[in-house]
Amino acid sequence: MTAEKKEVKKVTLQRDLAWQNIEADYQASIAYKLARYAVGLSYEMLPQDVVHQAKRCLLDALGCAIGAQGAPGRLICEDVVTEIGGRQEATLFGSGLRTSALNATLYNGFLIRFLDYNDLGGGGHNSDAISSLLAVSEREKVKGRDLLTSLVISYELGQRVIESAKGLEWEENGWCFDIRGGLSMPPSLGKLMGMNADQIANAIGLCASHSNPLGILDANLEENSMGKNLRFCLVAYQAILACMLAKKGFTGPIRVVEGDSGLRQAVYRGEMDLERLIEFSGWRILKTRHKVLCTNGTNSGTVLATLAIVKEHDLKPEDILSVRIRTTPRQAAHTIYHGKKYPRNAESADHSTFYASAFAIKERSFGPESGRPEYFTDPVILDLIEKITVEPDASLSRYNAISEITTKAGVRYEKRIDTPHGLGDDPLTDGELEEKFAKMAIEYMDEKQIKKIFDTVWNTEKLDDIGKLMALMIFPSR
Repeated sequence: MTAEKKEVKKVTLQRDLAWQNIEADYQASIAYKLARYAVGLSYEMLPQDVVHQAKRCLLDALGCAIGAQGAPGRLICEDVVTEIGGRQEATLFGSGLRTSALNATLYNGFLIRFLDYNDLGGGGHNSDAISSLLAVSEREKVKGRDLLTSLVISYELGQRVIESAKGLEWEENGWCFDIRGGLSMPPSLGKLMGMNADQIANAIGLCASHSNPLGILDANLEENSMGKNLRFCLVAYQAILACMLAKKGFTGPIRVVEGDSGLRQAVYRGEMDLERLIEFSGWRILKTRHKVLCTNGTNSGTVLATLAIVKEHDLKPEDILSVRIRTTPRQAAHTIYHGKKYPRNAESADHSTFYASAFAIKERSFGPESGRPEYFTDPVILDLIEKITVEPDASLSRYNAISEITTKAGVRYEKRIDTPHGLGDDPLTDGELEEKFAKMAIEYMDEKQIKKIFDTVWNTEKLDDIGKLMALMIFPSR
């Protein structure tokens, strides 16, 4: 062998070794481990309580979407997806319009999120993921058990992404926690699309490196906008694109989490517990909870405490001298901006302790109707807002809240809520979820159709076509 051939052989060996090392790094990456988890999980591996919880999440999300039909942004979204057009792959809630899976993800996702009535779990409000899962399920013509499996994957991975943050405060870091979708959605959607681990890992790299929603979408010192309702489904939208590309061989930065300038470094400031992220024991979806009020979770205790006083003592707006609210420092900071104190849209109203408390006193409720524009200029509600003070109390945490109402007659009433019904260790029953759904749906469909939806969701695993469920989400009037 000549010296030249020896040198070529040496360089070739070095190249092969380098390539092997790169591939080994990829195979050991977080993206590959998330992908292998998704590929390896089957419906048969899911415990019955996990399957049932997945159905609860599905039912609640569908109800929230129906209740949001009056959202100001709905017609805008419908006009835009109609203008975009595309293959008839998936169904829009309400109208039944057939459009692309991407369009359906945006439109239906907007509706699920609008009321802020959707669940708490999976690392945030993970029912936001359901619009994309339904759209891709229709597109791929998968069975109900496949949808349930992917739904569980999205909750399991989404929660682990947030847990890996080591207590990082998202508001302080400038990012929205829906950034988790870049890691959780390609595996759950890729599972529906029949992708292998290599393809899903590349889809994770593509999506997670391009889908990073900013915290300004739900910040303390900013008015909320319609954009808040798209913050997760736009990530899911990009996840579908990433999966479509990766399935055909398009590559992404597989070391998107731990690599140079990856998520751990750029978003988590180096503080990301990778072992916790890929510790796959247990079922996080079982911790998911569902709301009884159309308000952000940390405001639920405040509204329920105020409602309890008003109803128990039959107080009217004209009886009120003052209202003192003590809440967590986070919720107090989240509501002090004047755009939240005097909201002019539903997205800010459902985060406002001032508005929610005033509305609860006047209307003795805080449901889907609370976001109607006429209430933002209601003189009674505005007068009550002026009588309310909101104080941070460091002794309170998570959902704790204290409401203190003093009447013009000089009588003071106080109520403390530690665990709002529906949250913590006091979850809604199946019957309560059905009742919540029916109250929103009865305006658009009869009881027979509502019951058919219940029966279909509770038996999702028996569906041979997700389109049958989506057909039930079409309103007769549309």
